[in-house]
Amino acid sequence: MSRITPEQIIEGIKKRDNTVLQYVYKSYYPIVLKFVVKNKGSEDDAKDIFQETLVTLFKNLRDNPDFELNCNFQTYIYSVARVLWLKSLKNTKINGFTPLIETHSYIHFTEPEPFREEDIQYSIYQKAFLKLPADCRDILKMTIDGFSQKEIVDILKLYSENYVRKRKHFCKEYLIKLIKEDPQFQDDTK
Repeated sequence: MSRITPEQIIEGIKKRDNTVLQYVYKSYYPIVLKFVVKNKGSEDDAKDIFQETLVTLFKNLRDNPDFELNCNFQTYIYSVARVLWLKSLKNTKINGFTPLIETHSYIHFTEPEPFREEDIQYSIYQKAFLKLPADCRDILKMTIDGFSQKEIVDILKLYSENYVRKRKHFCKEYLIKLIKEDPQFQDDTK
């Protein structure tokens, strides 16, 4: 099947068109596979995450008849898969521990630790990051996840590697500006 539009994909998924589903799998599964494998996962994990991603999309389409993509379809698939995989990693980490109740006959409470400087810095970073335009967030996330500029061009359907390089530089500078403008950041520097 030749390239189809995001609208055709959405309609095909709503109708459970097998040709569209095969197209989605062939076109977008490799992106999810690469992300999951680069982040401590296996090919089986990637298949599960991709399946969960499609289920999430089905549910969104079913629950919201007026569902409309406000980003590139690849970006949507990548973002949903990324969230699902990170959630899976977090759950695996949590489930890997024996609950405290089973190991001790009593629970000892301690004073909560004060906020660490790193926590405050991360909070400032997160707030600023969420204020960035969607394309900036996508480019920076994919850079952090180890995607090359060529892969970013292909996945996000951008103009060129040069554009990605310039846009990434702009996004970093804008992120730094937003961080420096945050009142908490200014309090920490005094």
